[in-house]
Amino acid sequence: MIEQSTLKDAERVVRVLMAIILLTAGTSKFFSHGGFFEYYAGLFQGDLRIRLPAWLVNAYLQAIPFIEIGLGCVLLSNRHKVLAVYGWFAFMLSLLIGHYILQEWSSVNQMLDYFFLGLLCLVLPNHQSWLRRDIA
Repeated sequence: MIEQSTLKDAERVVRVLMAIILLTAGTSKFFSHGGFFEYYAGLFQGDLRIRLPAWLVNAYLQAIPFIEIGLGCVLLSNRHKVLAVYGWFAFMLSLLIGHYILQEWSSVNQMLDYFFLGLLCLVLPNHQSWLRRDIA
């Protein structure tokens, strides 16, 4: 049987990894000098089976870095862990749908890993504080 404190340590590692993924992604988009937006806005206006209105795509592409930074910060809060993990699921689902619309099938499959990270974070117990390790 795995000790409770070991499971809590595993949850801490998973949640920090999730936060780093989001904070790195959001920061890189802010420093892309519009490259992220231009690239994906162009892809969504291509010859696709599912066509979304340009204003909707553009608004969401503009919001993505803010969502990533905000969600990454909230994941570091023990108090809001469950809300942050469900936010993670919703955000990852939106990215999965986007890749589906773009017909990027390998990216759709790769998104499953991110869902498993969120699932691990959700089911594992967490320490009461980031600064101390609960013994029990």
